[in-house]
Amino acid sequence: MPATLAIDLKEDIVPFSTFRASLSKFMEQARRTHRPVVVTQNGRSSSVLLDIDAFEKLQEEMEIRRMVEAAEADFRAGRTTPHDEAMAELKARFRK
Repeated sequence: MPATLAIDLKEDIVPFSTFRASLSKFMEQARRTHRPVVVTQNGRSSSVLLDIDAFEKLQEEMEIRRMVEAAEADFRAGRTTPHDEAMAELKARFRK
């Protein structure tokens, strides 16, 4: 199931004392809704609980972002390969 980081302000923001008293409830909520649970301390956001699917999706998105940023930096620096050369290299690499 696709993960989302949208937050339901009525359900997903809880004080630490409530979170601690009902940890399993909030773990189940995160698993069921695929939304993060934001834990507050002293009235301020402190931590976030994510279900494993949302966490893995977030990691994948961060890795893709890092690769795109690296590719953009290469392009700006002129480190490019003409299309025909790139295609020939890919075809040779995947024929093995």
